[in-house]
Amino acid sequence: MSGTKRWRRPAPARTWTTLMLWGVMCATGSQLRGQTANSGLTLVWADGTRDTVPVSREMGYAAAPVEVLERLGWNVQSAGLLTAAGGPEGVVLTMRPATPVVRWGEEFVQLADAPYLADGRLWVPLQLVVDELPGRLPDLYAYDPSAGALRAADPDAVRAVAALPELPAPAGDDRAAGPDEDAQPAEAPPAAAAVTPAERAPASPEPAAEPMSRLVIIDAGHGGGDPGALGRGGVREKDVALGIAWIMADLLRREPGIEVRLTREDDTFVPIWDRGELATRWKGDRPAVFISIHANSLPGRRSVNGFETYFLSEARTDHERRVAAIENAPLQLQEQGVDPDEEPDLGFILGDLRNLDHQHWSALLAEYVQEELSEFHPGPDRGVKQAPLAVLTNALMPAVLVEVGFISNEEEALLMAQREFQDEAARAIARAVLRFFQRYPPGSEGGPFDGVPRDEDR
Repeated sequence: MSGTKRWRRPAPARTWTTLMLWGVMCATGSQLRGQTANSGLTLVWADGTRDTVPVSREMGYAAAPVEVLERLGWNVQSAGLLTAAGGPEGVVLTMRPATPVVRWGEEFVQLADAPYLADGRLWVPLQLVVDELPGRLPDLYAYDPSAGALRAADPDAVRAVAALPELPAPAGDDRAAGPDEDAQPAEAPPAAAAVTPAERAPASPEPAAEPMSRLVIIDAGHGGGDPGALGRGGVREKDVALGIAWIMADLLRREPGIEVRLTREDDTFVPIWDRGELATRWKGDRPAVFISIHANSLPGRRSVNGFETYFLSEARTDHERRVAAIENAPLQLQEQGVDPDEEPDLGFILGDLRNLDHQHWSALLAEYVQEELSEFHPGPDRGVKQAPLAVLTNALMPAVLVEVGFISNEEEALLMAQREFQDEAARAIARAVLRFFQRYPPGSEGGPFDGVPRDEDR
């Protein structure tokens, strides 16, 4: 992929600017929570007339029904759990309940809180209405926090030029209760340009006459009641992982012959053992890879930063054992057979490890991920590592866990929360996957998809 840029660590002035922005977000949330529960949100139209929409704090933060966008002239449509609102200037806003990452046109926006369903009605964080709308469409909207009023353009004029969103039909049961082995995740409207393999990718063997479709399973780490690692400014590992997973899925779905599935598409908790089992069932007899996305943490040494990629094997260092213990901790959330009083090295994972056939290929995929991330990531390349990671155990295919940075490092945490960083990380990992498939195309002799390694790859 051309045009890859290397991120530079923010200068002190920029760091303080970023912290100030986080402060403004927190202050805005405080102002919203400071309004009385019965006041609602006042809409002030261009002709001076007023209207009021209800504001709920049922989830602990201010939210308004999605119909507020219709009152403002937007076209709102839903398909299963996916809701899209078409607005002026061709903008299409796409959102899902329990997911704080929403799509504004071709951009991903991370909110402080998530939309949610209540009594069959979608409620959206008030931040989306009083912060994002005025900030992105200042000629049409302006918010007065002291009066709790949003000044808005004539809704009929907005409606006349509003985009008409197109949504796919809901797939299966939309996985409202979590992943389902037979349900294909519903695709949101395409948002990103196609990604292509890096120019340095090795030449591929001649493809088979009828190449098989390829499957990429993307696992956004943690979720739901398991936020993962926490950083300064409210940055949560589960949100960073989901943001990167969404973008990566959009990129790879635009590639011919590639199907993409996500173990979670929203802020839900998926049991750690189930993730690899789901991937293996989805895989069937097809060539497939499993990518689990995470962010590292080392609170005792907040200066540590950088990125590293793991494959499944025995841990060799204290650092690898520490990472394994952290990433395997969700096993205890649903009593999945781990004694919290025992040392969390989880060596039992390796006792009956059917995945060893894929160990070499996983290590090679991890190398590709590290090489691609190094093209833009400002932190040090900490290399390929190995550990007994439960999430990789049941994924019977080349599988890696990517730590995209250290959320315990203040600057790196703020960087990972930025949409631009998540976009670059998603593109880098997607390039690595395409390089891997390019080197070992389905139907070729040897390689990870027929179980017979070639001599040069041993």
